[in-house]
Formats: sequence, C-alpha cells, structure tokens
Amino acid sequence: MTTDITESDVYERLIGACIRFVSFRPRSGKEITDFITRKLKTGHTTAPLVVRKVLERLTELAYVDDVAFASWWVSQRTGRKPKGARVIHQELLQKGIPPEIIDEAIRVGMKDERSELTLAKAAAEKKSGSWSKLPLPERKHKLIQYLLRRGFASGIVWSVVDEVVGNV
Repeated sequence: MTTDITESDVYERLIGACIRFVSFRPRSGKEITDFITRKLKTGHTTAPLVVRKVLERLTELAYVDDVAFASWWVSQRTGRKPKGARVIHQELLQKGIPPEIIDEAIRVGMKDERSELTLAKAAAEKKSGSWSKLPLPERKHKLIQYLLRRGFASGIVWSVVDEVVGNV
C-alpha cells in the first residue's frame, strides 16, 4: 500500500506551518528548509522526500523565491538603520542566497539615493550629534568604528567622517 506524499497528514501540516512561518516576513529557501527539517525532527523523522515535496509546493505558491527575498532584504537593510554592502552580503550568504543573486540585489538596491556613500553619510550625521561634546579625535574614532561595524567600506568611511566631522 503506497500513499501519495502530497495526501499525507505530515505534508499538509508542514505546508500549513510553512505558510504561517512566511507570513511574518519573507524567507529564503534555506530558512524554509531548515524550518521544515526542525519540524520533522520533532516528529522523529527526517523524510527527504517530504522536504522536497513541501519545497516544491511552496515554490509553486511563490513562497520560496530567493531573488525576491534578496531584494527585500537589501531594501530592509538600507532603510532606517542603514548597513553597508559588506554586512548585507554576509547576512544574505548566511541565509543561503547564492553570491550571484546577492551581488545583483545589492547592485540594484543600493543605487542613487540608497548608494553606500549616501547611506554612510546619513548614518554618520545621525550618530555624530550624540558625540558632539567629545574631543575631535575621539569623535572621529567613534564614528569610524561605528560605520565600519555597520559594514561600510573603509574608503567611504574615511571620506564621510572627514566630511561630517569637518562640517561640525
């Protein structure tokens, strides 16, 4: 007696759980795969066929789309608390996105008013006010460290710090 995997109770519960999982925010294919694997382990099974079928169905339903996810992630990371391309690239790699998709998403998402230079200036101007009472060398040092931690390229950091601290 063989049953179709798409008609099984486990498959249906996994589809429902995955839809709830992606309802909070978009997810990468790797995040969804990891989620399914964790769910299956709690049921004491790791059926690869079930994982594959669930992923296929979620892809059909457009819940798994790494290109759209990478684009969304870049727009989120260049919003209120901007991050540099280096940090965004690393975060997307950890989410299981292929490097070629990451590079394209960053190239498209970080242009014009969202360029790395513009984002670094905005972050520096916002943060420099809180250190305005510090001596100039310490203020520069704190601002440089802050921007580097946020993933901005060192060349951009130096030029932005000179411009922002020079204007104060």
